[in-house]
Amino acid sequence: MAGFAFDDRLTAVFLSLVRSGLWERPLSGDELSLVQTLQEGEWECIWKMAVRQTVTGLLAAALEHLPDTVELPRNVEYAAYAGIDRLAGEHHRQVQAVEELTAFFRGQGLEPLYMKGLEAARLYPRPQLRELGDIDVFFPENAFEKAWEAARGHLADALQSAPDGSMHFRFRGLDVDMHHNYYDLPSSVPDLPEPGTPEAQLLLLNVHILKHVCGAGVGLRQLCDMARAYAVLDYSEPHYRRCLESARILHWSRLLSSFLREHLGAADAPLFDAPVLSPVPLEKIVKKGGNFGHYSASRQVALGWSPFFRKLHTLGHVLRAIPFSFRYAPGESIYLLKSLILGQLDVFSKG
Repeated sequence: MAGFAFDDRLTAVFLSLVRSGLWERPLSGDELSLVQTLQEGEWECIWKMAVRQTVTGLLAAALEHLPDTVELPRNVEYAAYAGIDRLAGEHHRQVQAVEELTAFFRGQGLEPLYMKGLEAARLYPRPQLRELGDIDVFFPENAFEKAWEAARGHLADALQSAPDGSMHFRFRGLDVDMHHNYYDLPSSVPDLPEPGTPEAQLLLLNVHILKHVCGAGVGLRQLCDMARAYAVLDYSEPHYRRCLESARILHWSRLLSSFLREHLGAADAPLFDAPVLSPVPLEKIVKKGGNFGHYSASRQVALGWSPFFRKLHTLGHVLRAIPFSFRYAPGESIYLLKSLILGQLDVFSKG
């Protein structure tokens, strides 16, 4: 059962619960009526969907808002409480690791800037319920080599380079990626906002979603980040719009906002001063494979293949996404597709 592989009723219930957790509000009367019709097996399906879309924390928060008249299956209730404890522990562990990394780099005369992850978690009412992945840290080009040398000498025995020039290492049992590019954008794009500003954070999250949409797929967690960012960050919409126009992703961003408003209740999502785009094309991608496409049927098969053929499988996803990419973000998609394809070919040549 991949993505939103449910009937319309279960899909509606799942999204209403995600919205409840995302905005920390109880369900409406109509939403609650649907929830009260759920059978035990349907609750289990909804929990599995939350796992696949990496929004278990939001679903657990929504369950806390349900009235006592709604009886949850014991296994779902247990999974929700255990999940909250797990996420809180992971959040605490990553906060400690980031504090250590920050102290280390500042001791080297460097100022790290963190991307996504904990920075996205801070956009939520309860940051510890946002599922975390890698630690992504940015250094500008003139400081990146010094940061890399410092990390290699004191933080990790081995650093691995990625095709995009970033460096990867393990620290306190966590994956850390060091970047010298803040955006997945061509260097020729003019007037990009200064990294760390609200407009920059919005653009970073936006392009990150687009990159994965043009590849193996993307899940609700990243879209929830975007919804929260639009609601919480104090940004200039005219400035942000100019950034989207410079990056040639305004049309894509209208589609993204359409999805956020329709399915995640993001009333603050901008770019609604033009004919509203149908969110259906993006819905299909989110439904297909869950978090970064990890739960698509083809991905599950590919996990048993050799590294070479897994890379070939990823490249196939990139190529199949071309019709969508060129329809909604033709200019930026050329850059993203070129980067993804060259990255895969680089792996092939080394393999």
